[in-house]
Amino acid sequence: MMSELDTPRFRAWLERAWSEVSQSRAQLNAENLYPVADSDTGSNLEATLEAAVTAMRAEDSQELGDVADAAARGALGGAQGNSGVILSQIFRGFADGIREGLPQAFARAHEVAQKAVTNPKEGTILSAARAARDAVAIRVGEIGRDGAVALDAWRAARASTLDSANNPPHQDAMGTIDAGAHGVELIYGALASMLDPELVISQIPSSANVKERAHASNVNHASDGEFEVMFSMRGLNVDQISSLQKGLTKLGESLLVVGDSQLCKVHIHTDLPGEIIEVATHFGKASEIKITHLASALGIDEKSLEAGIRKLITIANGPGLSELMRESGVGVIDAFNSRRVSVQEWVDATENAREVVLIPIDQQSLNSAQEAIAAIRRSGVRVAVLASRSPLQALSAISTHNEDADYDDEIVEMATAVRHTRSATIALAPRDMTTAIGEVRAGDVLALVDREVTVTGAELIKVSIECIDRMLSVDGELITLVLGESAPKELAEQVQKHLAKNHSHVEVTTYIGGQAWYPLLIGIE
Repeated sequence: MMSELDTPRFRAWLERAWSEVSQSRAQLNAENLYPVADSDTGSNLEATLEAAVTAMRAEDSQELGDVADAAARGALGGAQGNSGVILSQIFRGFADGIREGLPQAFARAHEVAQKAVTNPKEGTILSAARAARDAVAIRVGEIGRDGAVALDAWRAARASTLDSANNPPHQDAMGTIDAGAHGVELIYGALASMLDPELVISQIPSSANVKERAHASNVNHASDGEFEVMFSMRGLNVDQISSLQKGLTKLGESLLVVGDSQLCKVHIHTDLPGEIIEVATHFGKASEIKITHLASALGIDEKSLEAGIRKLITIANGPGLSELMRESGVGVIDAFNSRRVSVQEWVDATENAREVVLIPIDQQSLNSAQEAIAAIRRSGVRVAVLASRSPLQALSAISTHNEDADYDDEIVEMATAVRHTRSATIALAPRDMTTAIGEVRAGDVLALVDREVTVTGAELIKVSIECIDRMLSVDGELITLVLGESAPKELAEQVQKHLAKNHSHVEVTTYIGGQAWYPLLIGIE
């Protein structure tokens, strides 16, 4: 006899769904061909369900809506991978709709999940959720029919899952059911069988030649990004979440930006992990950062990578900086007198490497490094570009280098060092010009903090000290000074005396960089 969905049965459903997905994890991983054949959909769905169940168990309320909310929050907080984030939104919508009835829960589940995906495809987890929604739409307002509603929703989700093998999101997945859709079918099937104990649900058999198809997909299906980046942010309002999503749209694929002011979660496949993290810092502090190299999706042999050479490659705009960086074991492209670095120079510098981190020093070199990615990857090399735009940010990233560290962990450490380093350039105005803070004449001293003019004046030492004072008014424990070829001898001495007198808590390191055009470069961490 069919039952109605109340709080105890909701709890029992999620426990059963977690068990079903756990038992099917290996099969779901094997079926994972889209968006990247990285064999982790089953593991990601399992982890997300575990987080939902853990949060649900901690909720003492007996109200169905409260328990569903707790499960949705837990799912979002523990969501893993593209499929896990989407599943968390299915639970979020389910919780929003369940107060009005089970048909509305299925409808909202699809609606919220659909909104989270910037470029939805047919034959996916969203297709299965939509099929379930459509199947029960006519039952809105019916009373005492939850078992029948769940049964209809599951049957539709199952049909959509089976259809995904014939109408896949990508041609490389033809003949294999979609792992995400299969996961939803299992979860909705758990609900149907929990409400109708007499219902026996047979497992969908493994798709034929899954492993062979997965291998073919790795070789032929172009990746939508070499790295999977996930992180969380808190305290963002609706406008900030929208702006964050807009800012990330052009930096990768499979973008998901979901959540609210309490917790916003971001997932993206990208070639630019450093720039992704930098964009996030404009909106607040990113936490729980996870960067994963999608090697299997690119057909790269992990064992050969582990035995290969990792290279850090940067640019030096002065002989002193060049010597300093080379002593740190970094590959250096010399570009004195502000010479522009070409794409081919980046590519040539990666010779004999299996893992590469490109560390630009300004906007131009960042652009050329990003353009070099495709050519570097064609030779089977892992490559990441940091979003560093100054020699000081580059030095900060290099200082974290650990040759024994995992590649993905190293990218996180370096990207973190870059975003925690504020940089300033002390330069001379090449001509009369208008700045954001007023008019300046040729030869006047300019202080640019993160590429914005903040201080101007006629005296180099005075402008340099005022710039440092302003930067330290925010925070800072370590200052790095890099003197250019035109820097007067007394510049470093006067700045250090000022710091010793007025900012005695700050540690100061000085280098002779020898860069042209810029008498002083300042980095504050």
